[in-house]
Amino acid sequence: MESVIIYTKQFPFGLRESYLLDEIPLLREKFDLIFFYPYAEFEFNYDTARLKEDHQIKILNFNLAPKNINLSSRLLFSFNASKLLIREIIFSRQGIMGLKRIKQNFQRLYHFAAQAQILGRWLQEQSGKFIHYHYWLHDGLVISEMSSIAKRQPHFARAHSIDLYHKDWPLGGYLPFEKIKLKLAKRIYSVSKHGLAYLRANHPQWDFKFNYQPLGVSLDHQPIIQQPLPKILTISFIGKVKNLNRMIEFMKLLKQDFTWVHIGSGTKESEAQLIDDCNKENISFEYLGYLTKTQINSYLTKNQMAFFANTSSWEGVPVSMMEAGIYGIPFIATAIPGNLEIVNPTNGFIMPLTGDLQKLADQISFCYKNEKIWKTTAVEAQKTIFTQYNAQNNYSVFFDEIKTIA
Repeated sequence: MESVIIYTKQFPFGLRESYLLDEIPLLREKFDLIFFYPYAEFEFNYDTARLKEDHQIKILNFNLAPKNINLSSRLLFSFNASKLLIREIIFSRQGIMGLKRIKQNFQRLYHFAAQAQILGRWLQEQSGKFIHYHYWLHDGLVISEMSSIAKRQPHFARAHSIDLYHKDWPLGGYLPFEKIKLKLAKRIYSVSKHGLAYLRANHPQWDFKFNYQPLGVSLDHQPIIQQPLPKILTISFIGKVKNLNRMIEFMKLLKQDFTWVHIGSGTKESEAQLIDDCNKENISFEYLGYLTKTQINSYLTKNQMAFFANTSSWEGVPVSMMEAGIYGIPFIATAIPGNLEIVNPTNGFIMPLTGDLQKLADQISFCYKNEKIWKTTAVEAQKTIFTQYNAQNNYSVFFDEIKTIA
C-alpha cells in the first residue's frame, strides 16, 4: 500500500486552496490511500468539506484543542517547544522577530507538539509506506519535526509565495521556523522559476533539495474562441496583496467601454468598500462574490470575457490566470515575478505596478476593437496554459518523482 498525507492549511474546508481539486484525479491514480491533514482548521464540520471521504480519501482530524492533558505530556510539549524556540532565536534569518514574538511562537509550538503526538500515535497504528506531501512550506513541517515517527519518513513540500518569500515579502511578513522546515523536507518544489532562484540564492547549503514544478489546471474542456463581451474579469479574494485599487484606477480610464466583473469574496467591510469605490467612480461593476470552481467554469462557458486581469503586488504563480487562459481569455497582469512567468507580449499585456495607466488602457481598447489582434492574443493565451500548465502532465510528473525519491 502506498499512502500520501497531504498537509494543508484548511482544505477541504474553507474557501481557499481550491486548486488542489485539480490534483485529486492524479492523486487517486498514483496512491492507494490519500489522507488530507488540515492543520489550521478547527471546525471540522464534515458537511462543509469540499471533498467527501470515500474508500480512498480520508480527512484527518488532529487539530482539536487538547483536553485532559496529564502533567508528563504538558512537560514534554513544553520541552519540545522550547528546543525549537531556541533554534529559531539563534539561527533564524529574522532573529530579532523571534525575540519579539517569543510568547506567540511558544504557544504555537506547544499546540504543534500536541498535534505531533496525535499524528505520531496515528502513524504507529498504520501499515504500509507513507509519503508526507506539504502543500505549503509551512507549519505542517514543524508539526512533523516534533513527531519522532513522522520526521523519519520522507517529506516533500511545495513553495508558493508568502511561505517562500516571507522575509522579503513586500507587505511585510514573518513566518517562523524557516530553517526547521528547510532541513526536514527531502525536496522542496517551487511553483515558480523565480522562487527556485530565490531559494538557491538564499539557502545555497540546501541547493540539492530545490526543484521547479509548475502547478496546472484540468483541460477537460476545449473552449471555442468567439467575439468576447466588453468585460474584464478578476478572480481573487479581496485583500491588500491583491491590490484591487490598481484595478479601480485602470477602470476609471476604461469605464466608457468596459465592465469590470469580479469573482471572489473578502470581509464584509472589504466587499462593501470595493462596491462603494466603484460606485463613486461611476465604474460599471458586477460583483459575483465567491463561486466554486464548477460555478466559475459554468460562468466562463456562458460569458466570454474580453480580458482577465491580475493586479496583485505579489504572487507565486496565479492559478486563476491559468483557469481563465484555458477559455482563451487574454491576460492583463502586473509586472511581478509570478505573473511574468505566464504573461508575455504575445498572450497579453503587462500593467506597471505604479504610474500612469493611460497607455495600457489605449492598448486594451485597440486590441478589443481589432478582432484579428484580439483573437491572435486569445489563441496565444490558451496555448500558454495548454502547453505549460496542464494538470494531467505536471502532476503526473510530480507524483512519480516524489514516489521514486521516497
